[in-house]
Amino acid sequence: MPKVNFKYDFKKDAWSWVLIAKGKQDKWGMDPKQRIGFIPQDLLGKILAYDRKSAELLVLKYLASNPKQKMYRLVIGKQLKVVEEIWRKIEPKYFKRLAKITQKPIFWNNFKCCLTTGRMCPYSPKEKLFMISMWQPISANISTICHEILHLQFLYYYGDYCRKFLSEQQKEDLKEAITFILNTDFGDLFAGYDHGYPNHQELREKLKSIWLKDKNFKRFLDKAIKITKQSIQ
Repeated sequence: MPKVNFKYDFKKDAWSWVLIAKGKQDKWGMDPKQRIGFIPQDLLGKILAYDRKSAELLVLKYLASNPKQKMYRLVIGKQLKVVEEIWRKIEPKYFKRLAKITQKPIFWNNFKCCLTTGRMCPYSPKEKLFMISMWQPISANISTICHEILHLQFLYYYGDYCRKFLSEQQKEDLKEAITFILNTDFGDLFAGYDHGYPNHQELREKLKSIWLKDKNFKRFLDKAIKITKQSIQ
């Protein structure tokens, strides 16, 4: 049975800060302040000026020397314990349902979930890793886990297929938009709600309408690709 393994890792925390800082700041209609507002301005300037490896070392040093680090570690430990306890109760049902909906077996047995002290939650398909945020409520942490695993499952099985018809950006937009399925088909498993990004709201509604008519993922995907091409240039 697939399983999610939880931990806090200083290096992965630093990686997440740098990835967010160096990313597109108005991504998918988000307020840049929401994405990077948690990073002190002087530190942000250095991150942007440094190469990725040097920036990660800089953030690692900053995190380790933060005077609130002792309190952070206390909160992180408690939060991860509660999140894992809740997740274990829904984990088998989630993976079973995800496999059924995507019409594919779960592609990996040991996903990594790392907590970040940042306010955004990046993921790594290569490492089968994703993040949850210390600043999110527990209900949002559980929603994020469901959201990110859906991304990883989708990209593993259908990413290359989508690239035959869509640009890389369009593929990314589709990947984000289809998380509406968490609300239509997984809502009984978690207390939160998957809102999606501002720029995807119209696309999500279009995709939702065709999904509800025929919940066959492969047939849905072909239609979704056409709609995405028409909606996002």
